[in-house]
Amino acid sequence: MKPWIGLAALLVSSFAHASPELAKLHYLTEDYKPYNYADEAGKPTGFAVELLKLIWQKTNTPEQPVTIMPWARGYYLLTQKPNAVLFSTARTQARDPLFKWACPIGYAEIVLVGLAEHKINITKLDDAKAFNIGAVRADVGEQLLLNNGFDETKIIAANRLSQALKMLTSGRVDMVSTNKTTMEQQILEQQLDPAKFKEQWQLSSEQFCYAFSHPVSDDLVKEFQNGLTQVLAGSEYPLLHNKYFPAPAAK
Repeated sequence: MKPWIGLAALLVSSFAHASPELAKLHYLTEDYKPYNYADEAGKPTGFAVELLKLIWQKTNTPEQPVTIMPWARGYYLLTQKPNAVLFSTARTQARDPLFKWACPIGYAEIVLVGLAEHKINITKLDDAKAFNIGAVRADVGEQLLLNNGFDETKIIAANRLSQALKMLTSGRVDMVSTNKTTMEQQILEQQLDPAKFKEQWQLSSEQFCYAFSHPVSDDLVKEFQNGLTQVLAGSEYPLLHNKYFPAPAAK
């Protein structure tokens, strides 16, 4: 067999096994830099969005629309629609049985952040229960607080992290529960001095994943996971990761 004939047969076989079902899913996300957000033209972009596009390439799936919405709305739709994919979703113990998963997009430290000038002293998690804490509604930061027995009346919900940060700087809340990396990005976005903020406690370290509505078939999730695994092992992934998470410059 000539080499080009063998290659052609391989490509035909690959496309023959491509499922059109991945193109029937509704892909949902939120404004959560650097993982997913709208660029200056309003188009979805970010690390997880570009990673998703590479997965579509690996699975021979035409590029699909990605809808950006407040996290609570996307999370609600994930529980109600039979064909939704929500990202970037922290795979916590409480969430694990609720959805189906393709992982990892990355890993996140979920922390409590306060203003350095307030001199908050937390030596154990229960100490934090005395404070008012901001969190994005239905986000992992809020859910971890509730799962750990925090009083819901002391958890002040926001639609977006940018709003939660403004609640912190205005004194409405004492701390914000959120992803460390994304909080750092928000501080820079709002042109604030990072030195004025302090990490007070680490709540958890979680995988960020693509979460699928439970009715999505196991085979379809497996196909998506196979595409993700191929991307993670490929040469494009280190370049993409370095684009959004560049290594610190040597001192």
